[in-house]
This record gives sequence, C-alpha cells and structure tokens, in this order.
Amino acid sequence: MAAALQVREKWRALFGALFCMMVLASCGEAPPHEYPAEARTHFESTCPPASAACACTWDKITRTLTYEEYEAALTRMRERGNMDTRITRARTQCLEKHPS
Repeated sequence: MAAALQVREKWRALFGALFCMMVLASCGEAPPHEYPAEARTHFESTCPPASAACACTWDKITRTLTYEEYEAALTRMRERGNMDTRITRARTQCLEKHPS
C-alpha cells in the first residue's frame, strides 16, 4: 500500500513538472523569421530605427509574419489599400508601449 502511494506521488510530481514546463515554454516569444537586409532597409526608410516604436514594430512583424507573408501584405496594401491586421496590431501595440 505504501509503495503504491509513493508511485502515485512520483507520477503526480512528474505530471506537475511537465505541466509547468509546458506553461513556461508557451510564455516566450517566437524567434524572428529571417528577412533579407533589403526588407529592413525599406521598412526603415519609412519608419526610423531610432524610434522605439519603429524598432518594436519591426521586431513584432518579423516574429509574427514570414518574409513571404510580409511581402504579400505589402502587395495587398499597394493594390487594394488593405493592411494586414497582424501588421496593424503590431504597430498599435508598439505605439501604445512607446508613445512619442
């Protein structure tokens, strides 16, 4: 009986530890996707990197969208005037975090 209780406690501790690891792992930001240097240069021509809001926006964009998704969003913006909501959300969050 005591051995069964010890096994149960070990399993409970193991599952508790695994649960905590999963929660902590989900809290981190995704690493940025790879973008060519020209994409950043183009972004910085309209949003100066010295601005904390601009630096934050670029960081959020590269962590949220792949380069291909970003290029598609820019194309849609040029053709239809609709900005991707993920880019708008990133910009809004950064402006709120870094008001000028």
